[in-house]
Amino acid sequence: MKVTLHSRLGDGGFADVWKATDDLGRDVAVKIVRASAAIMSSALAHARALARTSHPNIVSIISIERVTDPSSKAKVDGIVMELLEGTTLAQRFQGPKLSIREARTIGAAIASGIAHIHERGMEHGDLHDANIMIGQQTIKVIDILYTDSLAMLSSGTRKARLRHDCTSLKLVLQHLIAHSKLPTAEATKFNTLTNENPTAHDIRNAFLKVVDQEGVTENERLLAAAHDRLKDETFVKGKAYAARLLDETPPTLIAPLLTRMVNERSYASQHREYVLALWSRLLTEERAAFFSHLGLELEKELPKGRWSPLLRMLSAFEYDGWRAMPPRFRKVLETTLTKDILSGRFDPKRKNSWDSSGAKGTYARTLWPYFSKKYDFAENIIAMLHKSSDTQNYVGAYFLSILEKLADSTNTTDQMIRALKSAADNSATTVIEGLRNLPKEWVARIAPAKE
Repeated sequence: MKVTLHSRLGDGGFADVWKATDDLGRDVAVKIVRASAAIMSSALAHARALARTSHPNIVSIISIERVTDPSSKAKVDGIVMELLEGTTLAQRFQGPKLSIREARTIGAAIASGIAHIHERGMEHGDLHDANIMIGQQTIKVIDILYTDSLAMLSSGTRKARLRHDCTSLKLVLQHLIAHSKLPTAEATKFNTLTNENPTAHDIRNAFLKVVDQEGVTENERLLAAAHDRLKDETFVKGKAYAARLLDETPPTLIAPLLTRMVNERSYASQHREYVLALWSRLLTEERAAFFSHLGLELEKELPKGRWSPLLRMLSAFEYDGWRAMPPRFRKVLETTLTKDILSGRFDPKRKNSWDSSGAKGTYARTLWPYFSKKYDFAENIIAMLHKSSDTQNYVGAYFLSILEKLADSTNTTDQMIRALKSAADNSATTVIEGLRNLPKEWVARIAPAKE
């Protein structure tokens, strides 16, 4: 077959590629290998092997023909291939993110092509983003065994060469996920789905599991990613991080994300600033719907369920959250918290030992200003300060900072001081250590008399 070379398409240290026409008038590409005889022999042998394969995602080898090398004017063997037009995957990554559908199509095609040549007893040897060509209707893996990786491929076992290919394939697909609209967490998920020594088919199946979750819309994927970020160890507490994260959160995800946090009981104290920032962007009716849902879910968990993350979340909103709760539920919650204080115990000698006694009651520390029966709350605090050292230390550990305001609000200052004195006289450690945070006039009446 006569082949006429026209213009150089690309060059490198190993080979040049030329645009050409054959004697049937077809546009083709011709690769002229410029290397040692050993590498030339190996490249031509692999080209002949590839010519016997046929796969829509592997560049087609048409034949090997004698051509005149435009550089040296010598007659050389040229590898005649189909002419591909388009951009490389590496170039595509410089543009906008791929849609999930695009990512799926490209990734599945690459993996299928590599699996095919592995089944035919060959390996690629240098798979990366620049060796994948994307056209309007085609996705082709190119440069198979025609690079400086031949030195590596000529040595080592086939098992090692296949492992090298599969590692490269995983990396390409991870890049594909990262440059698509898939949540970034999906790249990690994809990695965990492949076993220690996966085949190309294994890698393809793992990739499709990540992108083909039936019934999951793109918004749902984004929502899952936003929620996963809350549980990430890199999540940073504070307003600055919350503000940056808010800027990255699409407005359409705000209400669903808050609702998901309620449903999965995933709120933690470090999320406070971010959650408040999200809430500030909600419309009035969305806020009402959110608090109604939060109240109903919290009611399901009280008194013995998984109430802690929900109660912690409600406390973060302080007055706005409290007033948004239905009046009936506010009454139930106030009674629950006030009553739970009476079960509180704390032993300062066992600070590292978790004791859930009175745990619900500690949330009254934030919510008590909105109680309708503040005096009942103050009365229970006073009663605990007259009991044992464990109950006195419980009050000292969790409520000392609010007692002045509570006493002012309920006209119980004298009773509160006498109760604190009783605790101090009983050597309640947390009360004595916390005296410095109380008003000086209180301390003068509370502090144990010096002998």
